[in-house]
Amino acid sequence: MVNLACILAAVLVLWKAADWFVDGAVGLAERLGAPKMLVGIVLVSFCTTAPEFMSSFLATLQGQPVIALGNAVGSITVDVGVALALAALLASTPLQADPLIFRTSGVFVLLALGLGFALCMDGTLGRLDGAVLLASYAGYVTVAYRQYARRQKDPVVRERMAALAEHEQAVASISTPKIVGLFAGGIAGVLAGAELLIHGAVGVAAAFGLPPEVIGLTVVAIGTSVPEIVTCVASALKRQSQIGVGNIIGADILNICWVAGASAVANPLTAEVKVIWFMFPAALVLVGAMVVLLRMGYNLTRWNGAVLLALYAGYMALLLLGAGR
Repeated sequence: MVNLACILAAVLVLWKAADWFVDGAVGLAERLGAPKMLVGIVLVSFCTTAPEFMSSFLATLQGQPVIALGNAVGSITVDVGVALALAALLASTPLQADPLIFRTSGVFVLLALGLGFALCMDGTLGRLDGAVLLASYAGYVTVAYRQYARRQKDPVVRERMAALAEHEQAVASISTPKIVGLFAGGIAGVLAGAELLIHGAVGVAAAFGLPPEVIGLTVVAIGTSVPEIVTCVASALKRQSQIGVGNIIGADILNICWVAGASAVANPLTAEVKVIWFMFPAALVLVGAMVVLLRMGYNLTRWNGAVLLALYAGYMALLLLGAGR
């Protein structure tokens, strides 16, 4: 019961702390004059994946590499099969994606996930492999920035990003001391929440005899994905779906390149080969389905959301029945 209470407390702390972290980070970016589009595509996603990063990073330092890798890959399936699926099901209108941005990010998320799979097919994601993933992310950020620079003066793009601009302006109106407080409080909360989550997850695994890979792919992955779930669903309900869709794609890229990559650089991640060959193909199926569905008209309808949710339910059923063990 204590371990379950730790997990619940961790999810609540991560939820609120990530919200503070996002507002603080975007506010700081505004104060520093960072490009708005780059803030939306990269920084917001970077902040909402902070719980995944801290949980995986602490897990690998504490000798739980399976949980660290499972959290990174499992969060991708949660982002697509739960966050994006629920947003599509609950939204009154189809979720929209910017065609030009999606043509780059949609391809890259599949390439990044495929690269991560190839690097750890032998059951180990070593320090050099982690460095390769980090370098890939740096390349993506460079491409995203150049794309922004080319399109900065396009009036159509400005109109499409109006929702994001409104959000940034609202954050920018906050005083500098409050922005710093939100940023610092968010970081502290993420650290505390991640520590609680790892402690509770490992305790549950020991108490119920569940293998670490199941805990990492389910409890930890879902708990650390709460910020993405909330952001995506809220943006859909407010008819600002491009924010949510962009956040999910950006978060998926970060989970494999940044979360798994940085954790592997700190301490090599290991897992049984059969676990690797279950969780990566499962994530590729879900992400591939998302890319294909978004490519069909650059939107997601309710039936698209139902498809993604059904795929996630099938994945969970196979996992709990022992397919990944």
